[in-house]
Amino acid sequence: LLLGGDLVEMEGPRTRPSIEDVLPVSASTLGGLLAKEANLFIKRETSLVLNKNETLADILKRAQFSSNDLYQIAEIVSQKINVRKLGIGMNFIIGFDDYNQPVALKINQSEKLDYFIFKNELGSWKGLQAIRPIDTEFIHASGIINVTLYEAAVAADVPLSALDNFMRVMGFSVDFQRQLQEGDEFELVYKKTTDRITGETLSVGDVHYVGMVLSGKPIGYYRHKNNNGNIGWYDENGKSAVRTLMRTPVNGARLSSSYGMRKHPISGYNKLHKGVDFAVPTGTPILAAGSGRIEIAGWNGNYGRYIRIRHNNTYQTAYAHLSGIAKGVYAGAQVDQGQVIGFVGSTGRSTGPHLHYEILVNRRQVNPMTINLPTGKNLPEIEYDQFQKTVKNVENYIEKNSVKSYAGTSLN
Repeated sequence: LLLGGDLVEMEGPRTRPSIEDVLPVSASTLGGLLAKEANLFIKRETSLVLNKNETLADILKRAQFSSNDLYQIAEIVSQKINVRKLGIGMNFIIGFDDYNQPVALKINQSEKLDYFIFKNELGSWKGLQAIRPIDTEFIHASGIINVTLYEAAVAADVPLSALDNFMRVMGFSVDFQRQLQEGDEFELVYKKTTDRITGETLSVGDVHYVGMVLSGKPIGYYRHKNNNGNIGWYDENGKSAVRTLMRTPVNGARLSSSYGMRKHPISGYNKLHKGVDFAVPTGTPILAAGSGRIEIAGWNGNYGRYIRIRHNNTYQTAYAHLSGIAKGVYAGAQVDQGQVIGFVGSTGRSTGPHLHYEILVNRRQVNPMTINLPTGKNLPEIEYDQFQKTVKNVENYIEKNSVKSYAGTSLN
């Protein structure tokens, strides 16, 4: 740049450094970090857990901090942590010097940060944030179903939250009560976050792939973030996993009564059973089979506590004998597919806890297990190449981890 005839160099704005470049990395011991970062040497450490009805002041008194130190520490802690919302069971590591005086403490500020408070050589209290080392990895779990999918998933150490996501995606295509047979197979890929210091699993994140082999036929779906920011699930050809409605809006259920003529368990008369019954324990969450608007949410005669949802001009679904209706679910409320709307019970004319589920087409009940439901929107053609990269990443991961691939992925 020429300025007054002289050539002047101007430097553009610098990128703000990441938090990882600024803060030190936490350590498994209080003394391990403070010796390095504050030249403070800890003789011994002890751990104290916050009890019910205790405050920060209470736990510091238990650690033998003086009244003057207590006030200064509270001031520093409150700059980073809401001291009025400390959780019961929260762990405090206290460090003592050669004279058995408390000179430091460590608090877990968040999943990613630890907070160290210590007394420096001038006798003043200081605070220091440190990054908690966290490992994020993808886990490929798979197994063979010998009794139930749930038992097979537990045997494969699949977290319940990941299994729930698996069943929500697969539930559009698979009738878990009638289609599963001994020897069928499953697999999924999910993200897990682990605390490197303690080895504790902090969270189970997104599921990225779900697959099954049912009677020798493979089926698999991949998670994909669309250009509009929404998350979709598609098979390897870009066909959506989502159906207009879920066939089984409750997890872990056993089909106890099918659609059709049956002898009514209470009246004893033969009568058309206009839905299906799923036997599940009282209190099991019930999911909205599709997005829509609540038409009825309340008591409905022999149906007991009852919810009916209108999904569009053609489809409605109904849920009966509920023990309770979820908060925020009322006539006129909008609900999303997969949202918990109520809980299984045995209210109304019922012989035991179960969900009575109906799908109505143009206000007439049809068989939820056999109706041909339209799919959701398939992958936009413009996103196909990017989606294929997602598919390839999952395939490469599974191949790299040398675990048998049961469904939907080609490792050739």
